[in-house]
Amino acid sequence: MTTARERKRNRTRGEIEDRYDAIVVGAGVGGLTAGALLAQEGKSVLVLDQHYVAGGNSTLFRRKDWEWDVGLHYVGECHENGTMTNLLTACGVDTLNFRPMSEELEQLTFPDFEFTIPRDRDEFKRRLLAKFPGEKKGIRKYFRFLEQADRVVEADQRGGKARQAWAIARSPMVVRWVQAPLGTVLDACTDNEQLRAILTAQNGTYAVAPNRISAMLHAGLVNHYHRSGAYYPEGGGQHLSDELARSLEECGGTLRLSAPVSKIVIENGRATGVVCHNKHLGERTIHADVVISNADLKKTVSDLVGAEHFPAKWAKRIADYEMALPLFVVYLGLSIPPEDLPYGNSNRWLFDRYTFDEDYRQMVAGEMPENPFIYVSTASLKDPHNPRIAPEGHSNVEIMTMAPSDLGFWGVTPEQMRDGSYKTSEAYQARKTELEQALIDQYERMVPGAKAHIAFRESATPMTHSRYVQSTEGSCYGFAAIPKQFLGRRPGSKSKVPGLYFAGTNCRAGHGIVGAMTSGAQAADAILGEGLFKRIMRGEVVNKTPEPTRVHAHA
Repeated sequence: MTTARERKRNRTRGEIEDRYDAIVVGAGVGGLTAGALLAQEGKSVLVLDQHYVAGGNSTLFRRKDWEWDVGLHYVGECHENGTMTNLLTACGVDTLNFRPMSEELEQLTFPDFEFTIPRDRDEFKRRLLAKFPGEKKGIRKYFRFLEQADRVVEADQRGGKARQAWAIARSPMVVRWVQAPLGTVLDACTDNEQLRAILTAQNGTYAVAPNRISAMLHAGLVNHYHRSGAYYPEGGGQHLSDELARSLEECGGTLRLSAPVSKIVIENGRATGVVCHNKHLGERTIHADVVISNADLKKTVSDLVGAEHFPAKWAKRIADYEMALPLFVVYLGLSIPPEDLPYGNSNRWLFDRYTFDEDYRQMVAGEMPENPFIYVSTASLKDPHNPRIAPEGHSNVEIMTMAPSDLGFWGVTPEQMRDGSYKTSEAYQARKTELEQALIDQYERMVPGAKAHIAFRESATPMTHSRYVQSTEGSCYGFAAIPKQFLGRRPGSKSKVPGLYFAGTNCRAGHGIVGAMTSGAQAADAILGEGLFKRIMRGEVVNKTPEPTRVHAHA
């Protein structure tokens, strides 16, 4: 049996064959899902990544006695026959346990009141009707839209054409608003500022102004967590990525890290392989029948392939796509036991205003709003039996907000960004420290006295994200999910170049962990055919790795 040390060494130093059935560029969860599914079907697969660890946004980093999740903070659909469960089972992942979060999922603090969004959608509606008795008509209309959107998405993912047609026929609000921004839906429901604030409070999970976000994206995200609540994988996001990588390798696939791809080879108008570099193997050209790019889509088109290989109008549209705003994250270690924190295993949000669109306008313009809203994820409460995330008697807390992507705001030049010297820039460090302190000040309002208990602090900027994940403008959510950039107006799995396929957060499945994994499954389906994706969604694709067991969701 291969040890963890041997596996790690092999992933950065192991040999690479000259030819594979499929090459996947990028070992984020979308790429790992596509690779694992192809390997399950007996294809020879090579997955390449420039980072020294697999997982993309679903990774971790360590600092002495602390372990920090980079991008996975909660996921939905981990129940029996849920999307996450079915995807993992199809990929051959059999040892991953999910812990459910509290029934009180999102705790919101506004200037004049607090409100908690429960995991149950009907209970959420009841609470809103009780708080806003004069808004009954609008609240009921909003929830009818959610229910109709849920019906259409479920039929699209798991049903045949007849079921899809019937779902659409029964969902007139979806037909009306399928290409509308959320602001249009809310305008038809209510003008109550406080009610609208509650309904759009989770805007940090898509990083676009609520009035501009696709109404269908918003509905899909909200429904995602209301179907069965939210979960956190034991061991964090890295454990999820490690299990996908393990399954890939157990089925004969190959994963090579610290091996950045510099070019996707196009010959006679078709993708035929890649050029990559590894310090142990040198530069290599590897051939394949198909190539899946799970890399940033803008960089795939402009840098890895070359815009000249795509239809000019299509390539320009991709180049002009607006990105969702990036995140700024403070990793805070507190000498406070988790059980002494004044909140439970829920997500915590703090807002100084009821309207959020002006904040987004400022950030898009390269300015930071005063007293930015914060989202808090507490790994010590979500994964309480994991001794690696914090020393005993301490709490592991992440504080997040949106931030400008504009390099000028960060005191960074394009040249400093390219060569990595931005990290030593005094202007960059000053801005980083300023914003870090602003978020800690906000958290102090939520947990009085927290500053006196800080045992560890570090922060990550959009530059950090670009450095490790190679994303345009440091965005972890990819293309802004506004109506003109969502659903059928996003690229699908098949590209305009034969033999080249796409996966990742810029595809039609959308962003987030489940969205990225779904895109990987759709890319595998586009290559293999035979209705693979819908069979996965129906729970009909079984684990083909040795000794299959189940993915568990437990308390």
